[in-house]
Amino acid sequence: MLERTDRLCLAVRDAAKAAEDFASIFDTAIVDISPDRMTNALRTTLQWGQDQVELFEPQGDGAVADFLNTGRSGIFAGGFAAHDPQAVAARLQERGIRVHEQSPERFIVLPGDLNGTGLVLSKVQHRERVGLNDKIWQITYAVPDLKAAIANYASLFGLEDTFTNYYTSENFGYEGAITWFDAQDGGLLDSLEYLEPNDATKAVARFVSRNDNGIYMASIETDAIPAIKDRVTATGDGWQGTDFGGFIHPKRLHGLLLGLVSYENWNSRRPLP
Repeated sequence: MLERTDRLCLAVRDAAKAAEDFASIFDTAIVDISPDRMTNALRTTLQWGQDQVELFEPQGDGAVADFLNTGRSGIFAGGFAAHDPQAVAARLQERGIRVHEQSPERFIVLPGDLNGTGLVLSKVQHRERVGLNDKIWQITYAVPDLKAAIANYASLFGLEDTFTNYYTSENFGYEGAITWFDAQDGGLLDSLEYLEPNDATKAVARFVSRNDNGIYMASIETDAIPAIKDRVTATGDGWQGTDFGGFIHPKRLHGLLLGLVSYENWNSRRPLP
């Protein structure tokens, strides 16, 4: 039922500063600033490639303030698009998840109602690319039990018949799995990734120890990795290169750990059914 990964919602202390920092690296553009009454936050929306980043700055007590005050930072909610978001919302409600309707085409689930993993559902929409990013292609959940998490989210999101591949990362210390929305060569990379730590000394294990379930990171596809790398390294540290692209450290993006790949590179290496 999910068709695209189309936005990230970040809980931040200072949305203006976060917007400035994103623009300095990616040439994002502010497209909206408005109150989000459900979370008691000011929501600043950035156009980020074809997709969006929403910066939630708490205005008092509420879900965003709770998220930050419990020591979390970064991804407050992952955003997904569907042609019928209302149907996805109804499916979640049928399975006992509390869903808040913010408009006929936008629904939000707060982190406290979905194992610490907030969710925004919206209607599929084409947007022209803005800046150096192309699009968000993956949202990554860190979980204490890999197979239980996959079964749970697959049931909630209607992904039971979608292809999932499993793998192990010795370098980063986890058992992983990726559920692909469009599992075909040349298709969209949009996907959900799951990580279960198997090495207590690594970052994923520390994240799960602090948060239990949570949204650990996200990844984008872009043809501008060298330019983005130069912008990050010219203004400080926080860049880690890889054979497929790179990572930007959360301290540079207000709690967001971000992976970067090119479409051509990742499409050629992803497993297919």
